[in-house]
Amino acid sequence: MKQLRNTTRVLATVITMMILLSSMQSIVSGQSNLDPIVVLYDASHNQQYAADDEDRGLKLMLDMVNASTKYDLRVNDDDELTDVLLNDVDILIIAAPDEGSPFTEDEANGIAEMLANGSSLFVLGDPVIGENSNYWAEALMQDLGENDAVNNFLDAINVTSVRFSLNESGFSEIYGDIMFDNEHTVFNETYPWMIRLDTSTWDTSHPIFRNINDLYTMTATLKPLELASGIARGYESTFAQFKRDFNSWGNYSHPNMTLADFEQNPLSFSAINGTFPSWMSAFEYDASRIVIAGSTLMFTGRDLDYPQTDLKWFYMGDNARLFMNIIDWLTEDFAAAPSAVIPLAIISSVVLAIGVVFYLFKKVR
Repeated sequence: MKQLRNTTRVLATVITMMILLSSMQSIVSGQSNLDPIVVLYDASHNQQYAADDEDRGLKLMLDMVNASTKYDLRVNDDDELTDVLLNDVDILIIAAPDEGSPFTEDEANGIAEMLANGSSLFVLGDPVIGENSNYWAEALMQDLGENDAVNNFLDAINVTSVRFSLNESGFSEIYGDIMFDNEHTVFNETYPWMIRLDTSTWDTSHPIFRNINDLYTMTATLKPLELASGIARGYESTFAQFKRDFNSWGNYSHPNMTLADFEQNPLSFSAINGTFPSWMSAFEYDASRIVIAGSTLMFTGRDLDYPQTDLKWFYMGDNARLFMNIIDWLTEDFAAAPSAVIPLAIISSVVLAIGVVFYLFKKVR
């Protein structure tokens, strides 16, 4: 009977100690502060959109990124993107650079090294616009769609799987394209370059499109047409419209494509040739991840390309959420907080072990 009382007393003591320790406040690794993920927006290549312009630039979007305690948003205004500058960068954003400000060899080497070290890259282009665009009155916007600058950049860092579609059919200038759809316009058929996209046009299983229901965009398209990494595209009625020269549209995707070819089947040519042009690509590249998208414009604070409207791209549909989802996917494994379950289990095990030892010691005595 005495031994039973001793055993009961020991077990009661052990349980009491476990309850007391579990109720005490203590710091475990799962509660420790995590280093923020560094996101660098490059503004040193005459980008189309200023980082500090709320109405015409990317300020609204970048402020949203920076508002999260998870991210540390930085803007590079003047420095070269060398390995020294990129040393602690987790995501580099390249958005609509100007073809007159190419990336240097040192920058290409620095970005390539950044990718080799496991950091991610987010590249955005833009669609070309015509004189019937409401943006045409701004000289700066007339340079929209200079995606050969992005293609040259991708060449320099040896990313070969995806390119922006360009009109290289022998005309005097090289222009990007723009995605048209006469059946899914935001306003009406007079503005077929502003398109509302729904869940039928993207890979709904991809984390980037989690909780995304509708998007509004003006976008360029990517090639090759059957892009293995393409996760967003148009409808059956969507096609890529190419700028033939400074004043007119041509939709010529091959030098030997005749006007008769286009007239007989005007919606069949996009990117190389075919339908369903892709506008977003997401893939793993060695240890890093890369997203390439055809529209910076859709994430800006600009008014839509329509007369006398106060609708802004940033607030349309799930545009802003898409941007944040992309950033999250690019850094999915960068900052996983360690679980507090393991430390607490260790504490409980230690207490239990102490109780068992104490009990055995008492029993031996």
